[in-house]
Amino acid sequence: MARKQSTHGYELELKRLIKARTGKDSEPWLLPQIRSTAKNEVMLDKIAEELEKEKSLISIVTGSQGQTKNEVNPLIPHFDRLNRTLMMQFEALGLNYNTTPSKVSESAKPGGEEDDVLAKTLEI
Repeated sequence: MARKQSTHGYELELKRLIKARTGKDSEPWLLPQIRSTAKNEVMLDKIAEELEKEKSLISIVTGSQGQTKNEVNPLIPHFDRLNRTLMMQFEALGLNYNTTPSKVSESAKPGGEEDDVLAKTLEI
């Protein structure tokens, strides 16, 4: 079985991936997003491990009226939601193909090229 990764380990991995994608270290304002993503990766690992322990994802249980019914493991919807959240977090960090390169490289700071063009236009 693969060694479980810690939150800190995932944070380091995410920072390496961001550097590989952008060519520079992650911005300090991304640290809360990186921490949150790392925590979700750890939780997803825990849920996946619990699901793997089960021989079957469906169990036969007795209902309130004595009937038998099939019940899906209740962790499956949580796994699905957490996985979807993780994919959105990867997108927010620029780590999947749903993120265009311009979204990753554009500066959010005021004073970019758009401001310079406007300033030059207004200078008559």
